[in-house]
Amino acid sequence: AGSNFLTRIGFPVAGRNIYGWNSKLPEDAKEIPLAPNGVNANEFSAQLRTNVLLSISGAIANLSAITDTNFTVSLTSSETTITGVTVDYGDLKLIQAGLYASEYFIYTVNAQNLDAQLTAFRALYTNGTWSAEQVLSDYPQLFAFSTTNDLQAARAAFTNAANCYMIASTFIRARPPSEVRLFNYDEVSAQSEANFRLTLQDLKNSLVAGPQTLALNPNLTVDMTTQFSGSTTWRSLLPKFDGNAIELGSLQDLTFGGVISGLTRDEVEGFLSERFVMLPVGSAPTLLSDDSLKIAFTTLSGHYYVLETSTNLVDWEWEQPIFWATNSTSVVTNTGLKTFPTHFYRLEDLSY
Repeated sequence: AGSNFLTRIGFPVAGRNIYGWNSKLPEDAKEIPLAPNGVNANEFSAQLRTNVLLSISGAIANLSAITDTNFTVSLTSSETTITGVTVDYGDLKLIQAGLYASEYFIYTVNAQNLDAQLTAFRALYTNGTWSAEQVLSDYPQLFAFSTTNDLQAARAAFTNAANCYMIASTFIRARPPSEVRLFNYDEVSAQSEANFRLTLQDLKNSLVAGPQTLALNPNLTVDMTTQFSGSTTWRSLLPKFDGNAIELGSLQDLTFGGVISGLTRDEVEGFLSERFVMLPVGSAPTLLSDDSLKIAFTTLSGHYYVLETSTNLVDWEWEQPIFWATNSTSVVTNTGLKTFPTHFYRLEDLSY
């Protein structure tokens, strides 16, 4: 089934060797993969759910049969194709944790509506109209729930992944320094791994005992139960897009369906600004008694902005000096009103 799916999406049969993969999807002149005719995006999640998940579950069952903490197996370089290595109980529990995490991912993705023809996506790109805004407009049910039947299985997989990781981490950290295995304790990464364990434990505890205050950040509270309740769709958590840019202030739920509480708009939008252009949005202007205008704009703290004006929405000029935003809303006042009848304003973010 996996081989047939690779052929369907365009991978040539020649070169499909996991030890030396040379099979590549056909590309256009810009090296962008071509969309295979008749293939729907939801076929990828269906392939994971129907075929890959079955193999993952089988591998988990195999590893679960190993309960002896003294278990080891030595693999030669011819078996690994890289170098010889000894694998022990801790290594296998960590692999098992990764397999459970894969189960969690597959169950979660399969619950989402990904119904969209890849050729339609490709046409948007080819026509120069590709954008998050256009995709969401063309597919109003995208990222809504297609089914909630797998959410409880996803919850169980997440719990099992966390449990196996804790066992593996404890085992690996307790090994003598002279023992070299597949996965090894790294003092350089010790603090980040400890932080990961603390957060993972908080998330797991929230499934049993309800909302948990994060040990690493007492200002934040997590509750993983809401992710598996089927009450909040990914679609409802998306901000408003203008092209591929995000409109500041358009995130409707800073708790992301109740999963996390305590985040501020500045924190979330500041994180998003590292990956997306964030557009300031102005409210209706207020005409003051001295005939000047006061306009409130959504802004990002720590970004530099300048107020621009135009008479035709094509040619823009700076109206005021550059200023530095100190919070999520900035109020600008324009005292130099022009005499022409039509006057447009926008706030330009100069930090990008």
